[in-house]
Amino acid sequence: MIKFKVICVNKKMSLRELKFSNQIQEEQVKSVYHKNFNYIITERFYFQQQWLFNAYGRFKDFDKYLILIYLLQKTFKAYGEFQIKNTYDEFYSKETFEIPKINVIDLSRDLLISKETTRRKILELERDGVIKKDKKRILINRKGQEYQKPKDSIKSMARLLSRFTDFLSKSNLLEKKIDNDILEKRIKENFTQIWTIFFDNQIPTIVRWKKFFGDIETWSIWGQCIYNQNLVLNKNFKASISTDLTSDNFIVKLNNEGVQGLNAMTISELSGIPRPTALRKLNNLIKRKLVKKDKKSLYLLFSHYNLDTAAIERDAVLREVRDINKLNEVSFIKMLTKMLNNIVFV
Repeated sequence: MIKFKVICVNKKMSLRELKFSNQIQEEQVKSVYHKNFNYIITERFYFQQQWLFNAYGRFKDFDKYLILIYLLQKTFKAYGEFQIKNTYDEFYSKETFEIPKINVIDLSRDLLISKETTRRKILELERDGVIKKDKKRILINRKGQEYQKPKDSIKSMARLLSRFTDFLSKSNLLEKKIDNDILEKRIKENFTQIWTIFFDNQIPTIVRWKKFFGDIETWSIWGQCIYNQNLVLNKNFKASISTDLTSDNFIVKLNNEGVQGLNAMTISELSGIPRPTALRKLNNLIKRKLVKKDKKSLYLLFSHYNLDTAAIERDAVLREVRDINKLNEVSFIKMLTKMLNNIVFV
């Protein structure tokens, strides 16, 4: 058994003995993920749609919120480099906290926001009292902390992780399922560390879809259609109408079997995005053949009939959707592995 002692400079962190033999491997997480894909994908969608709803609600501006969490990610990474770990309560008890020096060009490039827009959004955040410039320092004020305080997201993440520990237990990789409340407590105890792992997955995921759709609002609206049709697939699966759902046949089955749409008002309410904006985004999605509108004015994914994997290979747009899904899946599995090894397999 390999043992490695880590001494942390944070006075809140005691001498810890890390047992590498206890850690779960990424390949094991991947295997459990794919074996239980039809259940886990629903938890992923639930988490993501809740996160997007809350994020949009903060400023009614996804780009502004994205800039704020980008600044937090840089701060948390800096904490990690100096082996500083804050609990949830410790971090949010601060009146202000300093963020590392940022470069507008880097921020613009990393988040796919033009330099002019990036500068304007930063000025708006300063005017709104979210951030504050103090000579050469940039501070996030308590108001900024409240805007991105991830209370609901931590609960949703704990729910997702708890469900996954159930599958790990059934695969004999863990003694028993760990309850939501326990995992929520552990996330909060290791907050800056765990939320760095989350941001390392979440921000690139957002940016990939933003690049594909042109904006985050469109992805959020499209995501509501996916989540709805996935729930329909789940009902069919439980009723034995549908065969096993896998990451490889997911797009095909959503198109062919998850055939139940949503109206524009429901999509607006679920996403938090105003109905006129939602309608404009839906019309753009129709033009790209990423959704279709049926005779009842319900919106469904894609506009293909009897779609199969060969058709996806022939369609550049569907092929790109599949490839982005694959990249995000790899990132999600890496995030799961790291989180589990920090708060479960320790």
